[in-house]
Amino acid sequence: MARRAGVSQAAVSFAVNGRPGVSPGTRERILAAARELGWRPSASARALTEARARAIGLVLARDPAQIELDSFFVRFLAGLERTLAPAGYALLLQLVPAGPALDAYERLAAEGRVDGFVLTDVEVPDARFELLAEAGTPVVIAGHPAGESPFPWVETRHAEGMDAAVAHLRELGHERIGFLGGPAEYEHVQVRLARWREAAGEAAGRAVHARPEHVAAAARAVLAGAPALTAVVCTSDPLAMAVVAAAGEAGLAVPQDLSVAGFDDSPLAALASPALTSVRVDYGEFGAAAAAALLAAIAGEPAPAYSPSAPALVARASTARR
Repeated sequence: MARRAGVSQAAVSFAVNGRPGVSPGTRERILAAARELGWRPSASARALTEARARAIGLVLARDPAQIELDSFFVRFLAGLERTLAPAGYALLLQLVPAGPALDAYERLAAEGRVDGFVLTDVEVPDARFELLAEAGTPVVIAGHPAGESPFPWVETRHAEGMDAAVAHLRELGHERIGFLGGPAEYEHVQVRLARWREAAGEAAGRAVHARPEHVAAAARAVLAGAPALTAVVCTSDPLAMAVVAAAGEAGLAVPQDLSVAGFDDSPLAALASPALTSVRVDYGEFGAAAAAALLAAIAGEPAPAYSPSAPALVARASTARR
C-alpha cells in the first residue's frame, strides 16, 4: 500500500488509523490506494494499537426465556448495533440471574474485555454505580437515575406514554383505573407509577407490582377487591395479557367489562385476542443514542445531542367506552 501511494509505512499507519501526522491530500491518496487494493483494517490489530477491546458491555439480569417476549430489548439491542457496527465496535452481551450482577461487571472490567458499559434496568438505589465509578470504566446509563449519578445518561419520553394511556381511558369514561407494574425497584416503573397516579387523579384504583415469577398472581390481585376496576393500565404488554387472562378467569369480558392497556407495543399487542391498546416508544432510537453517548465517553468527548421522539398510543380492541 505504501508503494502504491508513494509514501512511507509510517504515513500509511497514520492515515488508516485516523491519526494526525499526514496532510489531508496524502491521507486521501493512501485511503484511495487501500480501497483499490481491497484492504480492510484488522480489528485485533487496531485493538492492540489503541489498547482498547473495541467492545462495549451490556449485562442483563434476565431469564433467557423472558428476552424473546421483551420487545424493549429486541429493539434496544438493534439500536445499539446500528451505532456500534459502523464504528467498528462489538457488543458483548451477558445474561445473568436476577439482581445487580456485580460480579459480571467486576470481571468484565478487570479483564479488560470491554471499553465501557451501557447500564439498563436502573434501580432505586443502584449498587452498580459505586462499583463502576471505582473501576474507572466509562459508563452511560440508559434511563434516568433516581438521584445523583457519577455517569452521563440518556432517556426516552416514556413517562408521557403513561399520560397518553390514562388520558385515553378517561376519555372513554373510565372512573376506576388500576395499575399493574413490573418490579418496584426499577426506576422506570416508579416513574410510570407516579405518572399514572397524577394522570388518573380521583380515578386511580389499585396499584400492584409483579415480579416475573408471579405475574399471574399479580394480575389476579389487581382485579380483586372492591370497588371493581373498569380499566387497568400496565407497564408492559405481557403484563396486560396476564390481566386479560385473569379477567377471563373472573368471568369478565375485555373490553366490555374491563378495558386493558399495555406498554411497548410489542408484536404480541397486535396478535393478542382482543388486540391490545399499547404505547409505542422508539427503543431503537434509544439504543442508538446510548451507544453514541458511550463511544463519546470512551473517546473523552461530549455526547452528541439526543432529542427523543414522543411516544405514540396505538388504540386497539382491548379498550372501549364505558
